[in-house]
Amino acid sequence: MNYLAALKDFSQIYKNTDYQPQSVLSRSQPFLDVYRNNTWANRSNNLANTYPTVVELVGTEFFSAMARVFVENSESHSGNLHLDGESFPEFLSVFPHVRDLPYLSDVAKLDWAIHLAHYSEDCNFIAIETLALYTPDQFGQLSLMLHPAVAIVKSAAWPIYQILMMHHGEKDANLNAGGEHVWVWRDQWQLISASDALFLECLLKNQNIESAMHATADDEYDAGPILIQLFNRGLVCNIN
Repeated sequence: MNYLAALKDFSQIYKNTDYQPQSVLSRSQPFLDVYRNNTWANRSNNLANTYPTVVELVGTEFFSAMARVFVENSESHSGNLHLDGESFPEFLSVFPHVRDLPYLSDVAKLDWAIHLAHYSEDCNFIAIETLALYTPDQFGQLSLMLHPAVAIVKSAAWPIYQILMMHHGEKDANLNAGGEHVWVWRDQWQLISASDALFLECLLKNQNIESAMHATADDEYDAGPILIQLFNRGLVCNIN
């Protein structure tokens, strides 16, 4: 059995607790349960660190039980533990025991974006004075490469920003307030309008400034304030 086949064979212990891998000596078989449970425990603990707002909403004990169900039924696709748990929001959207918390999945998406932003790579930023090199006609055709930490999280129905800030000690969220859009970058976040969210999403897709503005379908939309914030926060890494 080659190395790849041996790894694939061994991985079956996570799908079937009674499985006996061919690559494991008989005298080592009794230790498989310990190894498996330690792996699940590490992944569960990592989930709790990745999704702190969800933990606070459901409680530590319930989250631990829920995380165990998730890790037992999902595979880790990276050796980097920080990348584990991306599908947890989707899991929450169908997990029957949180059906009475319909906002939980969207809150988890926000937790995940904040988590990724914290561990994202850094980049050299472009100073806002660089824009003076371009004519007004050229300006609209510019594409901005944004910092890897930048993300937009949108919820059509739930006040995810209010819920997040409640976790950080602010007043209780008004669940009837409707959907909210949040701009995330490294260890920071900001509530933004639907137009700003769409504009930033377009920039993240490498659309130029003019196309991104048109995508908002708002004739009165002014991208100036959000562009100034991008440059002042060091979130523009390149201009094309």
